[in-house]
Amino acid sequence: MATYDIEALKADLPTAKDLAQFVFDRTGISLDLIGKSKDDQYQVAKNALEGKKVPTEFATDLNPYIDKKDLIPVDEVRKLPVRSLDLPDIESRVHFFGAFNMPHPHDPQGDKKVQINFWKYDNGLITYQIMGPLEQIPVGEKINRYGQTVPEKYSWIDPRTDEQILRRPDGTYTEKGRGLYAFCSGEKGSGLWAMIDRNIMSVAAKNITDPWA
Repeated sequence: MATYDIEALKADLPTAKDLAQFVFDRTGISLDLIGKSKDDQYQVAKNALEGKKVPTEFATDLNPYIDKKDLIPVDEVRKLPVRSLDLPDIESRVHFFGAFNMPHPHDPQGDKKVQINFWKYDNGLITYQIMGPLEQIPVGEKINRYGQTVPEKYSWIDPRTDEQILRRPDGTYTEKGRGLYAFCSGEKGSGLWAMIDRNIMSVAAKNITDPWA
């Protein structure tokens, strides 16, 4: 493998941008050099060019030929709340059902669908959690320096929820739980409710002869 001289690199590639682009062209490695000391910049570049380890603080996924000013910002994906302490212990779950073609809460009559996980607990409580999907969408418009119309930013359609109570142990339903029950037990729900509210004793009976039932 070729070796490189730091003084020669400094003479031939006087800026951090020139240096990062040269390293990228030769190795495919993207370096974050802006703001770092000159000595560190050239030593790290030399290491990358010679196949040696690059410190993590100098590594980046950003192509050095892309100007950050041209990048369209993307909103952060929101973090879901931690699982509520009011819910039963996960170990007390006795049944799970995943539905992959449920109406989207942001557009119930449209074609978009969501995945919902349902859990039943040994005390009869039933919960649900919308798992996704996330959808990236453009927001606003602006003219970039090339005269092109581009979004001001990208945001997310995010239907996800934390684990929510659908039916309480006493058999009563939460407000959203009533809607889910009505849909899943109706014609449009294709009888999903029977798959969600499985009879625990019938499942246990099957396990007597088939441990994987």
